[in-house]
Amino acid sequence: MADKIEIVNEKNMTDKVIDLGREGMYMGLGVVSLVQESVEKLVELGKEYRHNLVERGEKLAQENKGKVEELVEMPQDMAKDTYKRANEMFDKYSEQVLTRVHIPTSGNIDTMTKKVNAVDRKLDKMIKETAAAEKI
Repeated sequence: MADKIEIVNEKNMTDKVIDLGREGMYMGLGVVSLVQESVEKLVELGKEYRHNLVERGEKLAQENKGKVEELVEMPQDMAKDTYKRANEMFDKYSEQVLTRVHIPTSGNIDTMTKKVNAVDRKLDKMIKETAAAEKI
C-alpha cells in the first residue's frame, strides 16, 4: 500500500507543478497585456500633451511676437554699432601709427600717384614740344 500512496502523491505533485507553470504563464501574459494597455494610454496622453504644448507655444509666440523681435534685433543693432565704431577707431589709430613710422597711407599713395601722373603728362608734353621744335 505504501507503493500506491507514493504514486498518488507523485501524480498530485506533477499536477500541481503543471498547474503552477500554467498559472505562471497566464500571469505573464496578463502582465504583458496590462503593460501594453498602459503603454498605449501613455502614447495617447503624450500625443494630446504634445498637441496642447504646441498650441500654447503658438499662442504665446503670437502674443509676444513684438517682444521676441525686439529681443533679437536689439543685440544685433548693438553689435553692428560696436563693429562700426571699432572699425573707425582701428582706421584712426592705424593711420596714426603709419604716420608716426613714416609709412604712407593709401590716401597718401593715391595723392602721390596723381601728382606723378600729372608730372608725367607734363613731361611727355614738353618732350613732344622739344622734339617738334628741333625739327623746325
